[in-house]
Amino acid sequence: MNLATRDVQTMFDEVDRTRSSESRKNINIPTGKAGEVVAEMERRLILGYYKPGENLSFNMLAETFQVSRQPVSAAIAHLRASGYVEVLPQVGCRVVRPSPEEVHDFFLVLSKIDGAVAGLAAERHTASEAAHLLAIKPPRKIDALDEIVQRRDYISYIDGFHEQLWRMAKAPLLQGRFSGLRNLSSFYLWQGIPKLVPAAARLLIRERNDIMKAIIARDAKAAAELMEKHIAAKPRVVGVERP
Repeated sequence: MNLATRDVQTMFDEVDRTRSSESRKNINIPTGKAGEVVAEMERRLILGYYKPGENLSFNMLAETFQVSRQPVSAAIAHLRASGYVEVLPQVGCRVVRPSPEEVHDFFLVLSKIDGAVAGLAAERHTASEAAHLLAIKPPRKIDALDEIVQRRDYISYIDGFHEQLWRMAKAPLLQGRFSGLRNLSSFYLWQGIPKLVPAAARLLIRERNDIMKAIIARDAKAAAELMEKHIAAKPRVVGVERP
């Protein structure tokens, strides 16, 4: 096999791995109308449209999304299993209000998972994947992250960063099991604070840049350690958890 043929084969292999990853990433999400309701409710929960402890009725949600109660009920069941809401029998659901201890424990466990992913990404990435990672940049404006538009753009940047690390780690089955935790982590943080202070956001951006450098250098140990520290400290850095 000549060089050109190997390059083409590498390209097709990367496409296949990406398709496999994408196909497994959402394996637990309902389909049809229920899936559409889940996607929009999760987006609203992450961005803070719904407040901690807020009650959401079946009728209100059905009217909002122009669907019957059945897909709303299926969507609520999924969001309950995912950790976003508590079910109120015959009524609807209530947005969860996690305690500081619960948030601490969640991010401690998540740090171990994301640390392992960063280590695998450092060991397994290709040159093109590294270039893609380096191209992921934070939004230019992070001075008013209590505003929905800036918050959405900042979360999109974080999602892109972590999704690329999963691609580089080449562990699609694990991604399908754990990728939902990232959305839940954003939900926990935004529910716990009225806004993310720009100084805290800039610190977290610098930490992600350091993680990227370790991954590109194929320093799996440093990448894993930096990621663990970055994730575990997030509640304290943004002010959800007091020192």
